[in-house]
Amino acid sequence: MTVYKHPPPPQKYLMEHVNCTSKEESIWKCPIVEADETACTNDFVAVECSGTVKLSLNLNEQYNKCAGVVEFSTPDGIIGVCNDKWDKIKANKICQELGCGDHFYIPKPGIFKEQQSKQNVLLNCVGNEKFSWQCMERSDCKERASVICTNHERFRLQNGSHLCSGLVEKYSVTKSSEVLQQTNVMPEDICSQLNCGSDGNFTNHNGTNILTCSDTVKLRNFTKKCFGAVSIDVNGTNYRVCYSDLTLSLRMGVVVCQELGCGKVLHVQQNQFLTDRKINVECQGDEKSLWHCLVKNETKQCMGTKVICSDSLDVHLSDGLGRCSGRVEVQWEGSWWPIGSGWTTENSDVVCQHLNCGTSANTTTKHFIPVNQQQLKSSKNCKSSSAKLHECFVETSTEPPFKPSSQKEQDTNIICKKEELLSFEGDLPCQGRVRIESFDGETRWLLMGENNTKASNICHVMQCGSLKSFVPAQNMTHANVTCSGSVSVKLSEGCWGTVEVCRKEKPNCEAICNYTWSTNEDSNMICGNLGCGKPIPGQLTHQINNPSVPVSYYSVYCSKNVKNMSMCNFIPKKNFICNIPAQVICTDSIKVRLEDPRDKCAGKVSLLYAGQWIPVCQDNNNEALKTAICRQLNCGDSLQGNDHLRLTLYDESQIPGLSGIKCQDQVNSVSKCDLRNVSLKNKCTFMYLKCTDWERLLLYKKEGECSGPVYGFRNGKTQLVREQKWGLKEGQKLCEYLQCGNYTSHSTRDIHDNTTEWWNKTYNCSGTENMLECESRDQPVQGQRQLSIQCDRKPPAITLSNNCTGKVLINKEHVSASQWLDKMSDNLCNNLGCGNAIQHWSVKTDTKKCWHFSCTGLETSVWQCGSKKDNCENILSVACKNSVKFSSTEKCGGKLGIKYKGQWEYVCGKLTDTDAGKVCNVLQCKDNQELLNEQEIVKEIKVNIKCPESHQNIFQCVNLLKNPECSLGYADIKCEGYSPKVGISSVRLVLGLLGGMLGLLILFLMIRNRKRLLLALSHYRNKNGKDMNTDMNEMDKMDAENRGIQYHFIIITLNIVNIETQANAFLNC
Repeated sequence: MTVYKHPPPPQKYLMEHVNCTSKEESIWKCPIVEADETACTNDFVAVECSGTVKLSLNLNEQYNKCAGVVEFSTPDGIIGVCNDKWDKIKANKICQELGCGDHFYIPKPGIFKEQQSKQNVLLNCVGNEKFSWQCMERSDCKERASVICTNHERFRLQNGSHLCSGLVEKYSVTKSSEVLQQTNVMPEDICSQLNCGSDGNFTNHNGTNILTCSDTVKLRNFTKKCFGAVSIDVNGTNYRVCYSDLTLSLRMGVVVCQELGCGKVLHVQQNQFLTDRKINVECQGDEKSLWHCLVKNETKQCMGTKVICSDSLDVHLSDGLGRCSGRVEVQWEGSWWPIGSGWTTENSDVVCQHLNCGTSANTTTKHFIPVNQQQLKSSKNCKSSSAKLHECFVETSTEPPFKPSSQKEQDTNIICKKEELLSFEGDLPCQGRVRIESFDGETRWLLMGENNTKASNICHVMQCGSLKSFVPAQNMTHANVTCSGSVSVKLSEGCWGTVEVCRKEKPNCEAICNYTWSTNEDSNMICGNLGCGKPIPGQLTHQINNPSVPVSYYSVYCSKNVKNMSMCNFIPKKNFICNIPAQVICTDSIKVRLEDPRDKCAGKVSLLYAGQWIPVCQDNNNEALKTAICRQLNCGDSLQGNDHLRLTLYDESQIPGLSGIKCQDQVNSVSKCDLRNVSLKNKCTFMYLKCTDWERLLLYKKEGECSGPVYGFRNGKTQLVREQKWGLKEGQKLCEYLQCGNYTSHSTRDIHDNTTEWWNKTYNCSGTENMLECESRDQPVQGQRQLSIQCDRKPPAITLSNNCTGKVLINKEHVSASQWLDKMSDNLCNNLGCGNAIQHWSVKTDTKKCWHFSCTGLETSVWQCGSKKDNCENILSVACKNSVKFSSTEKCGGKLGIKYKGQWEYVCGKLTDTDAGKVCNVLQCKDNQELLNEQEIVKEIKVNIKCPESHQNIFQCVNLLKNPECSLGYADIKCEGYSPKVGISSVRLVLGLLGGMLGLLILFLMIRNRKRLLLALSHYRNKNGKDMNTDMNEMDKMDAENRGIQYHFIIITLNIVNIETQANAFLNC
């Protein structure tokens, strides 16, 4: 219901016959009759109250200030207005009703002091109310509404000793102007409005009124530079400021940073939980002091406020060439942090300009080392390269501009264009004209006009000691600088090893960190400087444990004009750890060798790589590489084909080795091959190589394993070795070379055959380690007397584990099956008195030590071959012909079986009558012959029997098939006393047929008997006794036939029984 004061006639009516008792809280509670909205014949009701309702704004108990808590004053007390549903429309109505303009700002509830209200009401206006009190509805709300109108003017104090003293200024929120008040204003009004106490006094200072209020208030400075908790000192008591929402807190941060001279606000966040002595502050952001904001002592618990201002933010570049290069580190909340990924070019430009270093330069060179420190990650970037540092990180959200990264990323590094790279001209370090290059591409020279301090600084920067002289160059414009020190750079092992920087003023050389070393530019330069060829890219991890020199430099900078690494800049290591030195392998450090105790220019291929001899893997087995190795060793070219590989002493066992070497044709050194993809395999089969010039000294005559005439073997031919200049040393070395113990004596014999080929070498073994090093090329070859040697070794016996067959044993030690020749098996079997060999084979075993032999095929004894003990995975077994045993699948005949290596096999092909007779003699089948079980015979046929014209026994006729498949079928044999078996399948077929015939006969008899029975029945069924034309003689005839069939049936049955008895006897056999 609307109540009208001085009302015009209404147009609509809601109720009539209102009958109130004065006890109702509202007219809506009174009994009424609903009225027609458009018809009211009686006069309407108008009410005039005796009391007054006055609207006001209470500004800390001051009124008529156009700001404060909204209140209604009534005769019964204060009525407060609820903050519920309080909005700009209602605030505008209040300000307009009071003549204070429109609303300017709605503070949060509780920011102004409030009087105790009798009750609170909501303002629920329809829109046509003239006065706001007409909108009142009773409510039980807790928070009161307040407003600041556009006509509000407030006082401020400036330039005083604290925030509650100084010149009085009046501030208009609409004009944002400040007017000095020289009129007499009541001090208590100003102080009360400013929360500076209830009293104050003016003093005149140079004609200006200075107001000092009763309270002393100061904004406390941060405990650290321009960031920290916000607190205010009121009369010596510290009050922490509560955190509000983001918008209000940012406004407060703007005021705080400005008041404390800390620049712009970067971030505001909640701080510690506050329980006592706290205040609430609400700022617009344009105040000159935090105390100029709306301030109120807070009674509720709250979170404190932490403000980070722009002047707490700083940046520098660390561990660089100078102050204009290095790792980007940001000072955030008092600590220096490296920056992770997400950094932009604009950010780098801003950093360089902040440091007065120009803009950032484009560089891909890895000059910087990551530090083991947690990084900051930036959520904001600079929008422009010309922005100020703090402008890139102004707060716009709840997220801070920087926060610690949860995982390590690549550090951000910058080289600014004004960074200077110093270098001396020429090839002598620490002296000469000084070239100054900027990273913007400009180059200048140090001029004589520049002072000695800069020249001295150059000696210090270049780590060249102190300034020795500063004189003009020949053109009289540039300066020649000579420092007291000197620098040299080397590799610790000559053409490979740790990169070492050696200085005159330091007793020991120092290493460079591996992380920043460029395997392209830096390694190329040092290999070239040392005359060591080219660096090997993609090299192995060849870290040296406990390097002899400490890592003292983390980076090296070389001018593009510098060709000598000693002229480069080496940056000392500072606040980081790097224990891995830079290491380089140059191509000229690569050496190759062929390892074999007996052969020259042949053997296992090994590469001297990073100071270690490492085997080369077989997968590098390409002809170009082989040729390069042979040529590098002056051994001719690689020997073509694979037959020569059977002469190696080594098993194909798996060992660590180098892989990935690639060579082009006509390369004469491994160092000139492509080694970019070289890697170390944990396991591989090593490469064995023989060159065209490979050779060997050997004994092969039957005089003995360690005595006899000496021959040289080359190109598949033997040549006689001369006795020329042969003495005790040469004899001892030869016996050692032949693995024959110590030298006993030597002798000679004259050779007068002009067709004999002679070994074209002489020997001098003074001061040498082995026979291959004794070759002497400074003496002419002469004489026709062949050397014969006598050594003292008696080689151990070689046996087979099962008489003339089985594993080959030397003192119970196995022999490797790799590279074993057929002739070696023949020699072994003959020496054991077991005839020739049938076959040798290998058996896989766990890796163990075995004997290895390398023979040329000329030797008459295994011990005349080269031998050594080494690991092997395949052990050797040999079967000699005297180990052969024969048997057959039937007594005195059938398929012929043979056993020579522990298991029975079939023999291939048809035997001649003569050969079959000899086998029968061996079988002795008339005795108790043990027949073969065909289920246990090996199906693969490997041997045949073919006797030569001259032989002693059938065992010498056993031969291993050249073709692995037998196309002639099994060998059959029929000796005297052989009775061929009837096939079981044939017997069963006969029995089946006889059984079938017997069944048919029984069926026939059954049919005949049935016919006889039918005739008898037909005769007896004739009731009239008439003759039915039945032939009575027919039955007699049938009886006669039956007796004949029965007779034949008995005969056939007896024959079948006899056949079956014999068949069963055969099957049982």
